[in-house]
Amino acid sequence: MPFPKQATHLIRSYNALIIVAVLFLCGTTKVFAQLPPTVSEDATVSLLTIFPGEPVYSAWGHSALRFQDPANGLDASFNWGTFDTTVPYFIPRFAYGDMQYRLSAEPTDGLRRAAVFQEREMVEQILALSPTQVAQLYGLVLENLKPENRTYLYDFVYDNCSTRILDLLFAVEGIVLPNEDVHTSTFRQMIDEFVHDRAALDLGIDLVFGASMDQVPTLRQRTFLPTYLMATLDQSLTPDNEPAVRETSTLLRFDHETTPSKTPWTIWVSLLLSVALGLLSWFNTRFSNVLDRIILGVFGFMGLFFLIMWFATLHHVTAWNLNILWALPVHLWIAVRWAKLHWLTSYFKITFWWTLGVFLIQFALPQHIPPAALPLAVLVLAILAKRHFVQPVTLEEA
Repeated sequence: MPFPKQATHLIRSYNALIIVAVLFLCGTTKVFAQLPPTVSEDATVSLLTIFPGEPVYSAWGHSALRFQDPANGLDASFNWGTFDTTVPYFIPRFAYGDMQYRLSAEPTDGLRRAAVFQEREMVEQILALSPTQVAQLYGLVLENLKPENRTYLYDFVYDNCSTRILDLLFAVEGIVLPNEDVHTSTFRQMIDEFVHDRAALDLGIDLVFGASMDQVPTLRQRTFLPTYLMATLDQSLTPDNEPAVRETSTLLRFDHETTPSKTPWTIWVSLLLSVALGLLSWFNTRFSNVLDRIILGVFGFMGLFFLIMWFATLHHVTAWNLNILWALPVHLWIAVRWAKLHWLTSYFKITFWWTLGVFLIQFALPQHIPPAALPLAVLVLAILAKRHFVQPVTLEEA
């Protein structure tokens, strides 16, 4: 079988994941042993945009600030995307949303080698800042690099490796954003743009992210994605009405094969699974009760997870998740207590009409049922309809 190229990509992906795992376990943060306290008038600063890669953690790209100062032998890249795994209870805190990210510095050559290894394109934009602004920006970065300032509460949309850079450019009054914004995409659509060919990840994001991600961001908010920050700088000006980017160059370029758009496999799996389980539930009376309890229990657990991510974590992106309107958390309790409840008929009647109403009005809501989850939501509705109209649960069956 001719698969050497696919095997090579697979080996590289595994190697990348191994490297990330090692860094994750060791909590490694690359920091220069010494950085000059100031930069000369010949110093330049540029935005480095590293395009998305194959591993999931790199799906949306990365941004870094590069300072070059030949007089001080400086070529450093500053990165707001690292974290320290040695802090107590790191994994529970990470899941809770207490994501303490850190600013780190490393030689630009090291950042470039990592991008080469992962075959990720890298673009540099040299910014049109005055020597005074470059010195001010460098001073702010060094202040941020101090141990007491290095850590910040990371937010996927509102405070990350890209937004931090834009905030610093505003702090030194080095940039003026365009007055007009031609983009009308929502947060969710922007995020999906980078994972549309990763069906499972795309479905997971659409299920877990709440209605807040269906808002249209402002131009400044749009820069939470590195490539959008890069595009925004290209359209921006300095306070003197000059282009904010003095020079753009592609430091790394790779020819990646593009696959034509097709129906995600998750939709086909969801459809086939829903049809198979639906037929078993309706026509196999012997296992009907057990199967219905399992199905409702699974979707109830899913709804409970959405509820926990909404109310019991610090994640902004998981708030107002309207998927709990059809994946009702109470389904889990019903599935567990099935044999001890005497009012199941009333419950199925109420939840059937409720779920049907959700289907009818979903397109009037800010958040829709994800296409790949739609067949599964129909399965839940079909089971509720069967229990309400055709096969009510009797005490003997329960």
